[in-house]
Parts: sequence; structure tokens; C-alpha cells
Amino acid sequence: MTVTQIRQAVLQAITVAVVLAVPAGAGWWVWTKHQWATAQLAQLEPRYARLAGLQQSKDKLAQAEASARALLGAHAYPAEQDALQSGNDAQQRIRTLFADSKLDIGSIQVLPPKEQGGFDRIGIVLQVEGDLTGLQNALTLLEKQSPTVWLDSASIQTVGVVKPKMAQRLSARLSFSVWRVRS
Repeated sequence: MTVTQIRQAVLQAITVAVVLAVPAGAGWWVWTKHQWATAQLAQLEPRYARLAGLQQSKDKLAQAEASARALLGAHAYPAEQDALQSGNDAQQRIRTLFADSKLDIGSIQVLPPKEQGGFDRIGIVLQVEGDLTGLQNALTLLEKQSPTVWLDSASIQTVGVVKPKMAQRLSARLSFSVWRVRS
């Protein structure tokens, strides 16, 4: 072989290598993009499935939210109402309840609200005197209050000398709390 033939063979080999390298490089680029897209789809698939599930159960979620809001409204004062107003309203409801049960109210006091989670806990301390049936009646009626009035603690003592033929007079110190949604 002559030098020109060797050059032609080398040029032909280089040309064939370049011609084959272009599709090989393009194929490698397409393969890496495919791998990247597959990884992205695998990462997005659970999110898409979760979103699709939420969209399908949109009506159920709206009903559950409405039910939760109604339940919250039955147990706590709304955020739109001031904590002072909420405490005064609960105080009046408790006062009326115990007065209607023929109990003598010694004192009733609204305590400053305490923040607990997303709520304000408003404490109310009540001192009453009366007979056991009146106290039982008031506590039974307390269960039907809305927003809910929670009995936190109770201290009940007898007043005076115990007489077997008469209803015993009791003195009670009761601590209540009501909840208000924080804004």
C-alpha cells in the first residue's frame, strides 16, 4: 500500500467514525433524557395520585369540613367573638343555670384567658350554697349548654351540723372552663 492509499483509508475510517459517532452521541443523549424523565415521573406519580384522590373526594372533604366546623361551633366560642365577651356570656349562662336550680350564688369570677394550642381557655370559678338535688340538677343541665362548659374541678363540703331528718346544706367551689377559637 502506498502512502496515499493509507491516507485515504485513514480518512475513510475517520469519516465513518464521525458519521457513527453523531448518531451514537444523539442516542446517548436521548437515553439520558429518558432516564431523567422516568425518574421525574416516578417522583411525581405519588403526588399526582394523592391529588387525584383529593379531587375525587372533594365533596366528602367539604362535608367533613362543614361537620367539623359545626362540631367546633358546638364546643367553642368563635374567633370573631372577643375573649372577654365569651367569658361574660359563659358567666351569665352558668349564673342563670345555678340560680334556676335554687342555689345561692356566693361569687362567680371570670379568669383571664390562657392560650392552649389554637384556643383560648377561659376559666370561671363559682361558689354556691344549696342542697344536693339543686347541685345535681344544675350539673345535669350544664351538660346541655352550647358552647360546652367544662367542669374542671369541684370541692363540695357540708355547711353546719348534719341533721338526719333535714336535707343537708352544701357549699361548693366549682371551676369551669370554656374554649374560644384563636384567630
